[in-house]
Amino acid sequence: MLLELLQLAGAALPVGAAAHSFGLETLAEEGVVGPEKLEDFLRDQLEESGRLEAVFVRRAWRGDDPALLSVEFGARRPARESRDAALKMGRRFAELFNAISAERVPLDLHYPVAFGVASAALRIPEESSVLSYLQQSVTGLVSACQRLMPIGQIAASRIIWNLRPAIVRVARHSEDLEVTCFTPLPDLGSMRHSMVETRLFIS
Repeated sequence: MLLELLQLAGAALPVGAAAHSFGLETLAEEGVVGPEKLEDFLRDQLEESGRLEAVFVRRAWRGDDPALLSVEFGARRPARESRDAALKMGRRFAELFNAISAERVPLDLHYPVAFGVASAALRIPEESSVLSYLQQSVTGLVSACQRLMPIGQIAASRIIWNLRPAIVRVARHSEDLEVTCFTPLPDLGSMRHSMVETRLFIS
């Protein structure tokens, strides 16, 4: 189970995460988020959208209807760009998972739902599934920021390392399955992304 989890939650898994910044590109371009503020920003991001996604990983893992979960998740993401990104990543994740394993994940699921379904199918423990999902999410966002800001490898690794307590806290708080989320900055950044003159990312 450990090896399967390490592969599925690995930063190098080709699900298209490297093409999406989830609004960070706009916020970096506008000077809202910079290297000195990044760790605090990502900690807040974890507390809000990270917790939301962790809840949907848990609910999918516990056997809630994945199609209905995916519809609900999409309804809770007001920015079309981020919503579409999560759906595209979920589809690519499911296609990859179905190609390499004996289990099946439906193709039209948002990423956290697809991840929860796959983790349950492989009998990966629920808590490990949630923690690894949050960890790879943070790693992906930090990687995006390295292409947007002057952040070196050591600084990036330090940010991810320092966010470990926040990841554990968010995972623990997601156990009550409460799905409130308020992320105006990333949502507005996603909505304004098409207005950025030169773009490295899709979202």
